[in-house]
Amino acid sequence: MILARAPLLLTLLGSGLLAATFGCVRPKPENQVMRLGDDVLASGSAPIIYDSVPGDAILAGGEVTFSGSSGGDYVGAGGKQDVGGRVHGSMRAAGGRVTVHAVVDRNATIGGGNVVVDSAAVIARNAYLIGGSIRVDGDVRGGLLATGGDVTLNGPVGGDVEIAGGGLRLGPRAQIAGNLRYRVPKDKVHIDPAARVKGTITAYPVSRSWGLWHWLWTLGGFLAGVVVVLLLPRFMAEATELLRRRPVRSAVVSIVAGILIPVAIIIGAVTAIGLPLALLTAAVFATLIGLSEIPVAIWVGERILHQRTLLGRQSAIVNFFLGALVLIVVGIIPVVGPIVTFVASCLGFGAILLAAWAARERQLA
Repeated sequence: MILARAPLLLTLLGSGLLAATFGCVRPKPENQVMRLGDDVLASGSAPIIYDSVPGDAILAGGEVTFSGSSGGDYVGAGGKQDVGGRVHGSMRAAGGRVTVHAVVDRNATIGGGNVVVDSAAVIARNAYLIGGSIRVDGDVRGGLLATGGDVTLNGPVGGDVEIAGGGLRLGPRAQIAGNLRYRVPKDKVHIDPAARVKGTITAYPVSRSWGLWHWLWTLGGFLAGVVVVLLLPRFMAEATELLRRRPVRSAVVSIVAGILIPVAIIIGAVTAIGLPLALLTAAVFATLIGLSEIPVAIWVGERILHQRTLLGRQSAIVNFFLGALVLIVVGIIPVVGPIVTFVASCLGFGAILLAAWAARERQLA
């Protein structure tokens, strides 16, 4: 389980990077709007969409406002977001502060330093939330999965609720039709007597040491991912493309290398001559494993944006941030999370090895 404050650090860090990328360092005097078929892409210091969009609405900027109607999905990235109106598809948003009072016909995936789903909001399916502070007053008609420093639920949920964080509060209007499962310190759980849970309530133990290491691993991986994407954009783009076109080969290469490389390291470490090379190989192997989810995160981000380029050279960071957010949220789901994380690492590791081999062949040619 992610440490309570890890989402806060991750989202604030990510929001800062996005804000710098989208214009806080060199602010643009005007907002830009592009139309690609039925879809609309808006960027700038304060992009606003208040009319109807036949397809997807994609917004990025310092202060993002959406109060129209989207026939497809809503995708937003920025320091501050205010999302209203109607989204006929799914909603995906990341930023410093995200406030939702829209009607969303499908799922909502939201990450931010402060996430608010107010009483006017309706999410027809599932809500996946990650943030330093999370408050849900609206109507979630599917399940709710949330991890954050402090999580407050004061509205109806039609399915199961899973919470991980530093604090949990169920208000008097909280009505959970399914089960409630949480991993929160006992003294930080407050359930109002008027709150109702129709299913079972399960409290999981909190492991501080495990949470600390998980936080360090998650934060370190996110930072490394940002640096690698910025320093090696072509290489990571090639690894992502290989993952997209050859997922089976990526998996096979990963499994074979995952078996042979440790064996080679052990054999080399037994001799004085081979020990330095074995240590170097082990360091490289561990580094590649740590970076293995980057191509998968970029690929997931591309799928979210339907593989369209957003703001030119900044698209890789946007794709990585959105994809990493999804992987973090999915990763905290019991049973399913570890499986997805393992598969993502396996595919990404193989794709990185294939990309490195292709780069070597080009150098030798």
